[in-house]
Amino acid sequence: MTVPAIVLQASGPNALGIIRSLARDRIPVIACDHDPGALGLISRHAAPHVLPDPLNDPEGFVSGLLALGEGTGRDGVLFATHDEALSAIGPHEARLDGLFRRPWSPWERLEPLLDKSHQHAVARQIGFPVPRTIEPADDADVRAAADELRFPVILKPREAPEFRRRFRAQVIEANGPEELMRGWEQAAPYDPQISEVIPGGDDALWTLGSYRAADGTRLGSFTGHKLRQWPPRFGTARAAEAFWDPDLARRGHELLDALQWHGISQVEVKRDPRDGRDYLIEVNPRSWLWISLATACGVNLPAICHRDARGAPPAPVAGHAGRRRWVLGVKHLGASVHEIRSGSWSVGELASTLRPPLTDGVFDARDPRPALAQVRRLLGRRGTRG
Repeated sequence: MTVPAIVLQASGPNALGIIRSLARDRIPVIACDHDPGALGLISRHAAPHVLPDPLNDPEGFVSGLLALGEGTGRDGVLFATHDEALSAIGPHEARLDGLFRRPWSPWERLEPLLDKSHQHAVARQIGFPVPRTIEPADDADVRAAADELRFPVILKPREAPEFRRRFRAQVIEANGPEELMRGWEQAAPYDPQISEVIPGGDDALWTLGSYRAADGTRLGSFTGHKLRQWPPRFGTARAAEAFWDPDLARRGHELLDALQWHGISQVEVKRDPRDGRDYLIEVNPRSWLWISLATACGVNLPAICHRDARGAPPAPVAGHAGRRRWVLGVKHLGASVHEIRSGSWSVGELASTLRPPLTDGVFDARDPRPALAQVRRLLGRRGTRG
């Protein structure tokens, strides 16, 4: 195998999932990040390469990526783990396409897809349920939203990377008009939507993860749901479970058809206990945090993507075994202990997320350095706080 994979922003479990999935097929990997200590860069399955941060220095990131393409990364298959890399590459894709294989839709389709407003508009066109949402332009629109929407509501940026880095949160929640106005003052620079919160626990958040060829062929499909996230309700996954849901897969692919999407993606929905319908949370046009669970279930989306980008697409894979779980190791345990102490969770609920067969998002006995580094960092932070 001479065609390398280039994993961009290889900072955490998302990237590790891609790297280790590719290692199963003995595909050489170059892991890129602005932090030399990023988990993907210290994996035994990848050659490390430092690139500038695509959010803070997009031009430097693109220049560094072009230099990589003229050297050891030439003709490599690109894998994006975060929106920042996609946004930095998009305006320069013609130059990069001369050096790399870019297995996702062109910028003219991708740029609008990064906007949650576009995702919602396309979903409504095909009858895919969307939470009741208002897109305010000014304070008056926000005050009107307080009269029209049912609380609680969330303010969610239409394009999220800078928001997440500033607030270290996915959304701002408001439980009444005053909280909504305060949240608007913080979030207004990020052009947020205001949406009603769909009721239900973290385990009501379902995912279709897939890889689609340029002609729309569904080469790999996986479904599953979160078991818990941190912070609860509006955080990132700490535990998840595979469960094949063909109806969710069908409807999710219909949405991806309407979006004309090619590449790896995650369609996330929330299953409303009031009517049983799946409401769109978002479409991530890239890999997602627990992609390694799909590989553990026999749907190796990174390897499928790599083969298709090389011009040797495999036979489509749809359907898989269920009840296999994924956890984010020590972070899951730490968050669970906090919630057990507060009474929000029970020891039994924690134990249910740890039943085998189990895949850890960081720990792997065949690739131990990322887990050891994560433990050292967590202990270092605790020591600093102490």
